[in-house]
Amino acid sequence: MHYVGSLDEGQTLNSIFKYLNLFDGISYKRLDEECFDLFNIGGKEYCFPMGFENFRKKMYEYFPDEKEAIDLYVDEILDTIKSQDIYLLKSSEATNDVQKNSLEVNTWDFICSITENETLRNVLTALNFVYAGEKDSSPLYVHALINNHFISSSYRIYGSTSRIADKLANEIIENGGEVLTKKKAVKILTEDKKVTSIETEDNSIYYCDSVISDVHPSSTMDLIPEGGIKTSFRRRMKRKKNTISAFAVHIVLKENTFRYINTNYNYYKGTDTWYASSYDEKKWPEHYFLYCSVPENGSEFSNSIGLLTHMKFDEVEQWKDSQVNRRGDEYKKFKTQKAEQLIELVTEKFPELKGNIVSYNVSTPLTYNDYLGTPKGSMYGTMRDYKNPVGSYISPTTKVDNLYFTGQNINLHGILGVSLSAFMTCGEFMNINDILKEINESK
Repeated sequence: MHYVGSLDEGQTLNSIFKYLNLFDGISYKRLDEECFDLFNIGGKEYCFPMGFENFRKKMYEYFPDEKEAIDLYVDEILDTIKSQDIYLLKSSEATNDVQKNSLEVNTWDFICSITENETLRNVLTALNFVYAGEKDSSPLYVHALINNHFISSSYRIYGSTSRIADKLANEIIENGGEVLTKKKAVKILTEDKKVTSIETEDNSIYYCDSVISDVHPSSTMDLIPEGGIKTSFRRRMKRKKNTISAFAVHIVLKENTFRYINTNYNYYKGTDTWYASSYDEKKWPEHYFLYCSVPENGSEFSNSIGLLTHMKFDEVEQWKDSQVNRRGDEYKKFKTQKAEQLIELVTEKFPELKGNIVSYNVSTPLTYNDYLGTPKGSMYGTMRDYKNPVGSYISPTTKVDNLYFTGQNINLHGILGVSLSAFMTCGEFMNINDILKEINESK
């Protein structure tokens, strides 16, 4: 987990984390308030500060002749956020016109409508990478939610981000639940339009009253034998368009060689920040996102950094039928070659990396496919499309009475998105407004 947003007092994720006890035993580092994300776009750098008034003023500095466009942009983002009841943890009301409009408006069309300044257009959409936005499909509400999430406030987690998973597991156990690992689900068994049990790889059978699948909806369909769910529903889930995948390099550094940077560094070789739309494997890499691990011992230096960029599944598809850790020398060679290419690009800006890397490990689209179960290693799950807002939406309910979905494909990706989708799924078992009231009371 690279960083999280809206964690300041009173903000959405702050309220959710309090409700889930995720401040208990876990520490968070607030990023640079004046520049939590720094974007190098075509050789020129731009900072995103925290808070929309600070953001507005910073954009004025960069584009003094575009104040009207900047005001229109900020006002539209804030108006869109006001319409998102679940995001604001408010009692859910009927869909209003603003919410409906934000679903049916293309982000890039909106940005182009308020300014003809090409540079400003790309600066305003510079956070596209964190949701794999595409020029011709990404709806305004997704852009608004993501940008508001991080601009409101941004934090890193001290130490391993697995602490969050461990804490959630402990909360489940303390509340009477059981957490099973190394129990890969291989079959969802149904009878009379209801799930009866789950079969795992070790031939264990778990009988159940209800099932909530956090697995990608398409992958969930693969677990249901023929005849177990409506063919039309299965086909619709399998046809969902997914976001692009990723390539990541985690680097272990020599001690006291790379000074900690309390800012994320985003590099775009060209001037187009819609990298998922313009991705060209022949020119790769043309983009990267760099983040530092937070020093826990008071040191000024990071002991590791992460590099992340997009990659199409096509580039690793030839190894898709091979087994993990048994993909052969050609795959290892591919990973090494791509990692070295990316590191070489990063070293142009951060020459202190040269000669100071102890080791690194690599994740490719196959890694995301194998360990997260997302089709073709999709980075952020299914794609939202302004041209078909209803068709690209996935409900928590399915065509099997007691089978439900949750996770990044339901509402929004990221820790905020999956938290909100979890509450939406829980709303199928109890009143969603009662859940939201309970969260707000826990403040």
